[in-house]
Amino acid sequence: YGISFIDMAMLTAAHIKQMEDGDYIVYKRQKIKRQKGVKPISIKITPAIRQLIESLQAASPTVDDFLLPVVTRSGYMHIRTRYSKYQKYLRLLAEELGIDFHLTSYVSRHTAAMTLQRNHIPREVISQMLGHADLETTNVYLDSFDNGVINEAAKVL
Repeated sequence: YGISFIDMAMLTAAHIKQMEDGDYIVYKRQKIKRQKGVKPISIKITPAIRQLIESLQAASPTVDDFLLPVVTRSGYMHIRTRYSKYQKYLRLLAEELGIDFHLTSYVSRHTAAMTLQRNHIPREVISQMLGHADLETTNVYLDSFDNGVINEAAKVL
């Protein structure tokens, strides 16, 4: 879903809501949650997501009511430190997988958006999944098409 680090870190058990077709993580982006008209993001908890959450909780206990063991104590500086560690782990993962660019949480969000676009998901849906307040923000993520898309478009000419 391209969830940002701070949004992931701040999830609590209260963000899990039961709906007709299952459990969902429902939250508003930390960055824009106080803006007028911001819609919450709903992520269906699939068996794979449930297993991942349980695995993370088993590996490292959570504090307070946090859903994931990202934040282990309160405080802004603690969250910043954890963010730096998260970025370091992404760099190491990129090295291990032979990825030849700087992998960051922003790159992960951008990649999610581009993958959805390549699979013909409408920009309005992508925008809502990323929790953007307006479509223009999503367009910034999606403004660059890969050469394959451009080459396919040129065939129409």
